[in-house]
Amino acid sequence: MNLKYVRGSYMAEIMFEDKPVLFTLEGLDEGNDAEALRYSNIVWDWVLDHRSRVIAHAPLIANFKNKKWRDDQEPEVSAEQIADYLKRINSVHANYEGGFDIFFDTHGMFAERSLVVSVGSHFLFEGFKIL
Repeated sequence: MNLKYVRGSYMAEIMFEDKPVLFTLEGLDEGNDAEALRYSNIVWDWVLDHRSRVIAHAPLIANFKNKKWRDDQEPEVSAEQIADYLKRINSVHANYEGGFDIFFDTHGMFAERSLVVSVGSHFLFEGFKIL
């Protein structure tokens, strides 16, 4: 990971499955490059190690979309469609020792909002949200 300090945050672009993922780490001052890299690698490894657990929530998210977010004119979405979206990470926004959010590309499925997985400061899954 090639982190750079930009306007108060460490940032990197990570190529993942031939697509760029923006990685942002807040909460460390400039000059803490080694610690920023160490912590960022821990977060990114967690994201990769827990992908299958995140994707396993696809049926629940599809059910939520179909019951709460679907317009009458829209076809229902399948769990497979949601699983495909959960494979496309757009960005990761981490706060040093304060948890992180993983943003997914849903192609406007939730009215131009992002589907986000939130993970707490002790790397505990906190849930999904739409932002």
